Amino acid sequence: KYGFVGLNAFDIPTAISDGLNETGLSLSALWLPGTEYEEVAPDSDPTKVIELFDLPSWILGNFDTLESVREALESMTIWGEENELLGEVPPLHLSLHDKFGGSMVVEFIDGEMKIYDNPNAVLTNAPELSWHLENLRNYVNLSPYMKEGEINGITYKGMGFGSGYVGIPGDGTPPSRFVRITLLREFSNSVETEEEGVMLALHLLNTVDIPAGVSKREGNGPASFENTQWVTIKDNKNLKLYFRSYDCSSLFLVDLNKVDFSNGAEHESIIVDKEFSVVDAF
Repeated sequence: KYGFVGLNAFDIPTAISDGLNETGLSLSALWLPGTEYEEVAPDSDPTKVIELFDLPSWILGNFDTLESVREALESMTIWGEENELLGEVPPLHLSLHDKFGGSMVVEFIDGEMKIYDNPNAVLTNAPELSWHLENLRNYVNLSPYMKEGEINGITYKGMGFGSGYVGIPGDGTPPSRFVRITLLREFSNSVETEEEGVMLALHLLNTVDIPAGVSKREGNGPASFENTQWVTIKDNKNLKLYFRSYDCSSLFLVDLNKVDFSNGAEHESIIVDKEFSVVDAF
């Protein structure tokens, strides 16, 4: 029904984990340990059952608004199959946005699908969304403005710009990244142009980027650490998807206005893992 551009995962072409369709609906699939998908009843209508890896493509290919997604999901059963590469069923929750500025989250808790409006429009990983929103109450005192205070009759000024948000968490855990990007986005100056919006998004995402090796567990190999493998910026209004890879910080653009989504058009693929490159200043 609708054409879309997406980044796939686990070398499965249809396993879209990040995408934008031609109507301005976007989706991201993020890791949520503890996820428990729904049970499929033996007498279930097969047209009302979707396997996890097919869900993002189904959403992006068939819907243009958050409300239409919500209405359709309420009659569906979502189940998960073990992935051979991971050795488990991928525990995921979905973050959706539309061109009108709306945001919605889909989670699977205790075997039941939960659909939430997300006025904060931010999502990271564990725990579930409701916990993250409640946790923001611990940081309502932070501000972008320099602080000063009086102690024993002496007035002390904050230690320079940024003193208003001393205490903002700086580690790489999902709760800290959720708080950090929420507050920094709130504190940032408003933007007026498309280019300013892209650059602000890039600067904000830089604050939660995880370099390889700084977040790890005992052992060796790729599974012993996590890092930010790619970054996407989705312009839902202008139908543009920007991306960069871990090894190349240059932004690459897919302009959906220039993609052929007509019936019979061939599928095209782009390598996300670009090689390191720089622009010679002379």
